[in-house]
Amino acid sequence: MSLFNNKLRDTYIYLLILIVFSIILFVPSTLDRDLHYRDELRYTEVAREMENSGDYFVPQLGGRNYTDKPPFYFWFLILTKKIFGEYSASAMVSPSIISAIIIILLTFYFARSFLEEKYAFLAGIILATTVLFFSLSIFVRMDLLMMVFITAALFTFFKAYQNQKDYLYFLTYLFIGFATAIKGPAGFLIPLITILGFLIWDNKLEKLKEIKLVQGLIIFLSVILLWLIPAFIFGGKEYIYELLVLQTFGRAVNSFAHSEPFYYYFTTLPLTLLPWTFLLISSFFYIIKYYRNINPELKFILSWFFWPLLLFSIFSGKLVFYLLPIYPAASILIAYLCQQIIVNQDNKKFIVIPVLLTIIVIIAGSFFIPANIEGYNLRNLLKPTIIASVFILLAAAALYFKNKYLSLIYLLPALMLIFSLNLSLVIVPTASQSYSKRPIGEELKELREKENIENIAAFRYGQPETLAVYTDFFIKDLGNEETLINYLQEKQEAVILVRDSDLKRIRDIFVQKKVIYHSNGYNLVYHLVE
Repeated sequence: MSLFNNKLRDTYIYLLILIVFSIILFVPSTLDRDLHYRDELRYTEVAREMENSGDYFVPQLGGRNYTDKPPFYFWFLILTKKIFGEYSASAMVSPSIISAIIIILLTFYFARSFLEEKYAFLAGIILATTVLFFSLSIFVRMDLLMMVFITAALFTFFKAYQNQKDYLYFLTYLFIGFATAIKGPAGFLIPLITILGFLIWDNKLEKLKEIKLVQGLIIFLSVILLWLIPAFIFGGKEYIYELLVLQTFGRAVNSFAHSEPFYYYFTTLPLTLLPWTFLLISSFFYIIKYYRNINPELKFILSWFFWPLLLFSIFSGKLVFYLLPIYPAASILIAYLCQQIIVNQDNKKFIVIPVLLTIIVIIAGSFFIPANIEGYNLRNLLKPTIIASVFILLAAAALYFKNKYLSLIYLLPALMLIFSLNLSLVIVPTASQSYSKRPIGEELKELREKENIENIAAFRYGQPETLAVYTDFFIKDLGNEETLINYLQEKQEAVILVRDSDLKRIRDIFVQKKVIYHSNGYNLVYHLVE
């Protein structure tokens, strides 16, 4: 009994460390910044309009149907706003951070089913410190929420496959349904291609008869229809057509957005998997070397990584974060390599060379960082990370000669933690000051409320309705010079939001003008005809 209690205590300690480590890694970057004016402000505005209108099934942006995304993610944004009391970066990013922590814990439990617990713990640390996973954990995006259910679906499927538990298969279909409802087809395509690829590889296609396909399809469709039916009632068939056909299949075949060549992911993955890229490559070489010893668990993890990678490479629409759901698999593969090398006293070069090479490449790469990016000396801002990299390289050499190989591997998470704190405490606040639209939004609100200026418009801003997060009212976009001229002719008094580059080009259009406010490359031009 005491042995069992000790093991349970160790598990809780690992879980606690993963949670605390994740909080230290992710949270600081949200504390001293504003929402980014692109996706973050847009998603927040969709949530704000949903809350104000009370229409929770048909998202809107600027009072028009927003067909880019289903509504579920915006429900979470509304909930966190109610908890925090405001649409701040900390509030809006919290669903991403909570989702990230859940995924890290699921990865730990998944890896724990066939790795020693300390290496399952390592898998969670690896995932948390992967560049792409870390980056999306500190932004307002729905990818991680979808990834929670994809990871849960694959976890419950494999447990059902091992133990023949029908209720776990039912949970798998339920999770796939939620993942699909959150962001679309990726929610079912990644689990589907992973499971089919694994069953074919493991020569167990007969298992398809045991995984409750009919009942599972009913569960999956029930989840989807619980939203689609109200969406059809409130949004109509045109809304459903745009969401399901144009936004879904239009992005997969002959994509109208983010079209990239087949090899796109093979060029971006090495960067987004840093600082673990070389260790992942090393794990592939190790697995190939010992291919005859491959077990079903490893086949499943490899299927989870490779089959979605190949499938999404075929689709024309590509973005780096579309493949985020395969990163837990990559993390487990690296942890597997580390266990095999350290426990079995195998060739240490499989982990020593990748770790040393990673640190050297990071140090060498620092010399190629541009001295000036948008007016900021990024190389100078990253100096704490660069200096830490040199000391970590020295520590790596010392640990190698002392045969402390597991400690050697943990130098990479330590480096990422230093980078994250450098980013959060130095770079993020500086960058936020240069991109924030809060000051100009609050100035517009004051002009409306205190100066009683009703005619406020933007010239070529691009979705100025997102500024309603700060203004509480929509701003019309005057997309071309002719529209601007007509608008000014109709209004005796108006304020126009215009960027610096456009103001130089259109200054002669204004009869009388005065720049009354300037912030981050944008001007508020006061127009008055007496």
